Amino acid sequence: MSSLNHQLLKNGLVNLPRASPTVKTTVEELLFKDAEEHHCYFRSSGFHNHLSHHLLAAYDLGASEGVLRKIYEEEAKTQRPIFLEETDKDAVITDENLVQYLGNQNAYGAFCRFFKRRVYELGAVQAVEEYIFSPTANEGSKAMLYRLVAGALHPFIQIGHGLEFGNLVLVATGLAQAAVHIVRFQPTFASVAESEPSMLEILRQVYNSPVLHPVMPYDNNALISTRMKDALTGGRAEEIQRICSQINLDNLSDDGYSAKVKEIIWACTLLMFASGKPGKKPRLDFFLMHLVTSSMFLKSYVNSLQVASHKADLIRAYVFTMILLLLSRGRPIIKPELVMTYTEKPRPPNSHASSYYQPDGTALGNPLQDADYNPWPALVASSLHAPDSHVLKTMRTLVYAAREFGDTLPGGVDGAFLRDDAHEESHPGSSQLDGSLFVRAAGMTLDYMGWVVHGQPAREDWDRSALGWDDAWLDEN
Repeated sequence: MSSLNHQLLKNGLVNLPRASPTVKTTVEELLFKDAEEHHCYFRSSGFHNHLSHHLLAAYDLGASEGVLRKIYEEEAKTQRPIFLEETDKDAVITDENLVQYLGNQNAYGAFCRFFKRRVYELGAVQAVEEYIFSPTANEGSKAMLYRLVAGALHPFIQIGHGLEFGNLVLVATGLAQAAVHIVRFQPTFASVAESEPSMLEILRQVYNSPVLHPVMPYDNNALISTRMKDALTGGRAEEIQRICSQINLDNLSDDGYSAKVKEIIWACTLLMFASGKPGKKPRLDFFLMHLVTSSMFLKSYVNSLQVASHKADLIRAYVFTMILLLLSRGRPIIKPELVMTYTEKPRPPNSHASSYYQPDGTALGNPLQDADYNPWPALVASSLHAPDSHVLKTMRTLVYAAREFGDTLPGGVDGAFLRDDAHEESHPGSSQLDGSLFVRAAGMTLDYMGWVVHGQPAREDWDRSALGWDDAWLDEN
């Protein structure tokens, strides 16, 4: 077999200018090296290799070659080899025996070989449609669609990068990554209702459901695997299926799918940034953050997939996972009025000092004044150097969302009002939401995780307290 093309054949969705002519070939080289040498888990307990995601987020936001190489050098230190044991190299996966290797970490390298060949033969999109969405891929225990959205959506993110940037190797490794994930539940959806709720109305139903209350008592030491299992107990799985069955995607146009993706990005942003407590310091949840970083890839999927039913299946699977993750965090309530109190002019520490900006008298305006200040350059510049890849990935989604939806005026967010009552808000304060949500969220991200090029140390981790439980807030530390 000829080797699979490892070039980036497309620009990213943000596509800020490159720092030099060598940046593209550098990131291609590093991505290929990661794909050839490293496993998708850097720990056997299921901690994911984020190296390719970090590189591409940095590349898309204009990182220099030096920063890209430093990202690789730092993250490569902790990676495991693509074949965990010498005997793993002997496995030969075919269409006939594929099922016996599903969910097996030790088969990742063999799956990479198999899917590189299939992507070479079929092309990226057809390979994804055949091995993720087809009836054959989901019969019995195969459940490839729900392996795609398992593991806090990491296989979905991996293939999403491949589709967005036109990188065939990332599609193949993403298929391999999906194949070694474990499925805990494979939902089925009933026929849809004629009246379709918005994503914000879907969230309202989740909050109002007496079935979907948080599992008690709160255990601050519970693992995410335990919380995810609990979120499927006591009729919750069936209730999530019922709610998701209302998402009517039949005969949807391209514009209709784009509108649905837009609603999901708004909802995911609110789940991460509007789920705090009034009077308490903001917390940014690690798992809700993955909804933000993954949501923008829905655009690349719906633009790439050729079969309409596959697009519909993906969106339902994504929303099911969104609700499941929300329940695993204790069903934190979004508070639009709270998130809109955070500044829409976030600044680095000490940015009002006279040495930070020294506008000449001939300058038009003064960036020390909010009226003349655009926060985005400083936000992007600092996030490029954050040691935690999720900071940069979150920032990339927020930059994209601000560009696409930043002109939205108060009352203009899809789902801000109920479809059956145009005068009732879907959530208290939802009519106040506007396109400044994304720059407010970007400022919250760096205020929380650290403006590392402005003298602040990087925070060690995101919040993992499962902030939806009231008891999670008893300890402010």
